[in-house]
Amino acid sequence: MRNVAPTRSLTRRANQWKSIAFLAGALGGFALAVGILMNVIPLVGVNDPSFGVYSFLRAAAEFVGIVLLAVSAGMLIRAFTWRMDNDLAQQTAQVLGQKLDDRYTLIRNVSKREIGYIDAVLVGPAGVLVFRITDAEGDWANEGVNWLVRNNSGDLLPAPFNPTKECQIDMDRLGEFLRGRGVHDAPVLGVVVFTRDDRRVRLSARDSVIPISHLHLLPVNLGSFYLNAERMNMNAVTQVIQQLYDV
Repeated sequence: MRNVAPTRSLTRRANQWKSIAFLAGALGGFALAVGILMNVIPLVGVNDPSFGVYSFLRAAAEFVGIVLLAVSAGMLIRAFTWRMDNDLAQQTAQVLGQKLDDRYTLIRNVSKREIGYIDAVLVGPAGVLVFRITDAEGDWANEGVNWLVRNNSGDLLPAPFNPTKECQIDMDRLGEFLRGRGVHDAPVLGVVVFTRDDRRVRLSARDSVIPISHLHLLPVNLGSFYLNAERMNMNAVTQVIQQLYDV
């Protein structure tokens, strides 16, 4: 199995965000400075008929400056914290690499504007498999699309997040993205993976909408719903990889 991540593509995108952020910050600083200067050195008297327009322009300059500076700060934070890889996806790749041949490619850390962020996507003759990977611990129960987790008192309460719904959203977005790029013969499946072992996370499931698995059991469990059929030809496999792994 090939194990890849579009690191260079993500680095380019982060650098683009930094450039835009610095430009927005420069414009914001200039606008705010103009607004402050108009406050400190009034160019129009209070009794002047155009003082209302002057006051509006002064306030607008300050407002636009503050907004642009805030946007710049947000973009810089996003750029400098951009995830270049996913350790949980790397763990998953190490486990799957013992099972799958070179017809399969695991793309870690998929991040595109049209799709959002996906932990990992496995592409091969069996189809396109979307991973939602978590290192959460505890006693988890899945029924349909719903998740419960047992608290310290032993009560089952709604889980703090819903990996099934998150995975389904990723699947829907990815399917729409591929169809929009002309890839129509790519069935999209999904799986929720818990990386902790049986001692640290217990799983129970009934009528799961999306399959769930412990990481160490994943190679076996994939045989029941993913590796049980070949759904794509290698031409379609190559197309999907090209769309997701743009170096």
